[in-house]
Order: sequence, then structure tokens, then C-alpha cells
Amino acid sequence: MNLRTRIFFRFFGLLHCISFLCAKSRRDFKMPDYYKVVEKNDFLQQKSNAILNHFNISVNVEGFENVPNGPCLIIPNHSTYLDPLIMWSALWNHRDGSKQSKLVNFVARKEITKKKMVKRIADLGQTYYIDTQNPREALATLKDFGQFIKRNKSCGVIFAEGTRTKDGKLGEFHSGAFKLAQSSYLTIVPATINNAANALDWNRKEKLEVKVTFHKPMKPIQFQSLDSRVLAEQVKSIVASDYIDQTITSNETIKNKYSKRDKVKEVKR
Repeated sequence: MNLRTRIFFRFFGLLHCISFLCAKSRRDFKMPDYYKVVEKNDFLQQKSNAILNHFNISVNVEGFENVPNGPCLIIPNHSTYLDPLIMWSALWNHRDGSKQSKLVNFVARKEITKKKMVKRIADLGQTYYIDTQNPREALATLKDFGQFIKRNKSCGVIFAEGTRTKDGKLGEFHSGAFKLAQSSYLTIVPATINNAANALDWNRKEKLEVKVTFHKPMKPIQFQSLDSRVLAEQVKSIVASDYIDQTITSNETIKNKYSKRDKVKEVKR
């Protein structure tokens, strides 16, 4: 059966996952100290994995050991709306006692706050929102995010392209995330997400095997003196080393309503 039919039969299971996270988010908003950070992270990782299963998506991870247990900045490419769920799943230990799940936080564009359900789930993950049309405010938000993940000892995830791919190829990696890594003295972990661009192709019939590769971490001492634009190109080349261009069949990617890749302004000092 195609994805549209699969979701029809799995609608209530999918709704349960989303409702569960929204309910936890509402309680967290009203009672901020009710859940521990680890509990909220576990909710998101488990339910993200379940939601991906409903969408007939499996996530295969390579290089999990390259992700530090302490604070770091993960820089993956961006293919689909489901990328945050893919990253939550990829950084979960899947109840494997030999691995330690990673705490995960995201930076997202302010536009997603217009979608109430998405915002609630993002809020549960303590997401920071940036306004790409206001560079000064965006830079301040990134600075706050850097301090937060250092205090929280979590993995901060930033999609440096700023939007999803439109053509199945990697886009430009903007320098804002790399200025953050330098100013906050954070380790960078480049990450490649492969085969995810057609995750929401409603005519897809086969199981989608998404591969996430965490590359060797880059210590601050390795890039502290580099120009942020040069660093952005270096990280992009690492991500590209394992990336396979995709043929796009998903309307989500073809239409890409949020895409402003050609208009996004660089966050400058």
C-alpha cells in the first residue's frame, strides 16, 4: 500500500503519539518543574521513533560514538519537515544499555510557531526560534542557545542551510551556526542525512531507509582561528562526502512553501 493508505489505517496510532506529546508540552508549560529534562527528551525520542514507524521510515545510524556526551553543535543537512524527528530518533539509544541517549535541542525558524501543534512539540524540546529577517535578534538568540546547550550539556542541532532542499542537492551552509560554535567554544559534529527528501511522498510504497552519519567531531581548537565562512565550507564538504543526491518525488519538497534559500540573509556581526 502507498503511504497515504498506510496513514489512513494508522491514523489513530499517529494521533495518539502527537496528542501524547502535546499533552506533555501543555503540562510542562503550566508546571515547568514537573518533568526532568531527561524525561522530556525521552518522550520526544520515543514518540519520534514511533511516528517515523507510522510513516514507514526506519533510521539507520552510523558514527553514534562520534557524538560527545557533553555539549556540542550538530550540523546536518536539511531534507524534510521530518528531519527533527529523524534526529531525535538517531540520538536515542533505542533502549540499548550500552549506549547513552543524547539530550537534543534545536534552533528553528520563527515561522513554525504559526503551526500550533508543531510549536507545542518544539516547545517540549526547548527549541529556540530565530527570525531570519532580523539578523541582530537572530544573532542574540543563537548566543542564548549556545549558553543554554552548555548549561544543559546537550546536543544543539542547527540546519545550517536554513531551509529544506529544493532539488535533492546540498544548499549553501550559512555562517551563523559556525560563529556560534566559535564564540561559545563548542565542538562541531557534522552529520549527513541520506534518503529523507521523499519522506512525505504520499505515493511512496516502499519502506524508506534513512541513514544518518555522524562524522568525526571537530574540536574548537581546530577551527577557532578560521573565518566562519571558510569553516562553513569545510563542514559542508564533510557532510557532502557521504551525501547522495536525490531525485525528488515528494510534493513537500517540490513546493517547499517555507523555502527562501535565495533570500535568506546572512547573520552578520
